[in-house]
Amino acid sequence: MSKRLEQKFKVAIYLRLSKDDGDLSLSENGKSESNSIHNQRELLMEYISNHPEMDLYDEFKDDGYTGTNFDRPDFQRMLESIRRGEVNCVLVKDLSRFGRDYIDCGKYIEKVFPRLGVRFISLNDHFDTAVSSSSDNIIVPFKNLINDSYSRDISIKVRTNLDVKRRQGDYIGNYAPYGYRKDPSNKNSLLIDEDAAKVVRDIFKWKVEGFSPEQIAEKLNTMGILSPAEYKRAAGIRFATSFQSGAKAYWSHVSVRRILTNEIYIGVLVQGKRMAPTYKTKKTILRDSSEWVRIENTHEAIISRPQFDLVQQLMTEDTRASAGGGAVQPFCGRIFCGDCGSPMFRKTVNTGKKRYVYYVCSANKQDKSQCSKHSIRENVLDETVLATVQRQIEVILEMEKAMSEIDALSWETSEVAKIEAGIRYQDQIIEKNNALRLGIYEDLHDGILTKDEFLSMKEEFTARIDEAQGIIAQLNVDKGNIQHGMSQQQGWLAQFKQYRNITEISRLVVVNLIERVNIYEGAEIEVVFRQADQFESIMNFLAEHRQLVREVG
Repeated sequence: MSKRLEQKFKVAIYLRLSKDDGDLSLSENGKSESNSIHNQRELLMEYISNHPEMDLYDEFKDDGYTGTNFDRPDFQRMLESIRRGEVNCVLVKDLSRFGRDYIDCGKYIEKVFPRLGVRFISLNDHFDTAVSSSSDNIIVPFKNLINDSYSRDISIKVRTNLDVKRRQGDYIGNYAPYGYRKDPSNKNSLLIDEDAAKVVRDIFKWKVEGFSPEQIAEKLNTMGILSPAEYKRAAGIRFATSFQSGAKAYWSHVSVRRILTNEIYIGVLVQGKRMAPTYKTKKTILRDSSEWVRIENTHEAIISRPQFDLVQQLMTEDTRASAGGGAVQPFCGRIFCGDCGSPMFRKTVNTGKKRYVYYVCSANKQDKSQCSKHSIRENVLDETVLATVQRQIEVILEMEKAMSEIDALSWETSEVAKIEAGIRYQDQIIEKNNALRLGIYEDLHDGILTKDEFLSMKEEFTARIDEAQGIIAQLNVDKGNIQHGMSQQQGWLAQFKQYRNITEISRLVVVNLIERVNIYEGAEIEVVFRQADQFESIMNFLAEHRQLVREVG
């Protein structure tokens, strides 16, 4: 027996099982055998007991970690023990348990371990660096290469399977998003979790009322509402996130903003946003939005689409909170100078006896030569806008009465038909320009067009296609909004009807009914209402109907 085999070895047994490995592997005689941690441990401990020169130092176990890289907690802990001189022998069941990266496996076995004086043994592969022959040194790299190829093949199959599921509208996340739970009978389907869904509805409601994400987070923490991470843990879910900085996760403006911008709450699944560049790393990169998989109507919505779209608009507006931490002022982000288009600036003046609040043009405030003040008192603004809204609601109620005499859904049906005709027309434009774009390739090849002419025409046809696609996207949004109203048995008119008894201007009234308020010189006020196009469309529809009745009569 060699001097090396006569020495005592401090042995580290290394065990690993990844989720992708499953629980079975093929032994050399072709029989299936368990790769479970228990099976590995039993096999290795039996080997040590039959070799008196070996003493177990410690067990190192990475359960649930891939073998495609060596960034595993217990493997790194084992390396530290080796570097401290506490371990001089590593024992594994087979090379695939050690790792599945061809290059790194070879680096550790052929360079790192020999340099540190560590003996490496792989039982099932009959490989031992203390007694290995030249033939073993040739076979081992091939086995590592096969293990690497196996991982690549499994990764491709898993990725393909997940992509198919995404495109079928299946939810493939490890955890259900806050507000939902996984269907017990189908883990790829989402059901509403009413307790959390109520909080989601409140978050959207508070945003519409004028509260910022920071204020909403503070409100939730004050109320003792569990954050999404803590809610999962309270439900018994083993959940970890890199976003948490303390022992307990609290609501933050980031978590609130994530909820406010997530289409999951309107029944839309957007998946495949991030991906790992290769199967050998868990680090992910953000993919281009054109590569995301977006499927509509995959599950029940918590938030209506009109409310969601309204919140997205509010997120882009200037909705700074007022002093004292309250909700934003009613007209914040919605009031502009009618002449230069700059936002109006709210200013408060205290004279000691009285307090004056008025709006001035922000461009004038910064540079007197840019525009005039367009100054208007807040109480005058409130009274004028209130009267305008009240009159608009009167017109809406008269309009609804006229509509009810015809058919409650006749306008909606007519509008959907117009939109679908518009979509068909844009599809024809896309088809025509695609054909033209394809034709110029042949003209370039035949020498009819120069390269510069080709590039210019290609750019023009592509621009037409992009424009048509943008129009189609907006038409589909308009169609969805109308159909949402029809499915809820309430149309656009209902948004105004709910304020029929309005007595004061509030943030809710402004964001729900008013697109913008323009202030002109001389305190002249223009109120631009939301859904102005639909209002005009209904008026035209009613006029056409009256004309038809007169002609028939």
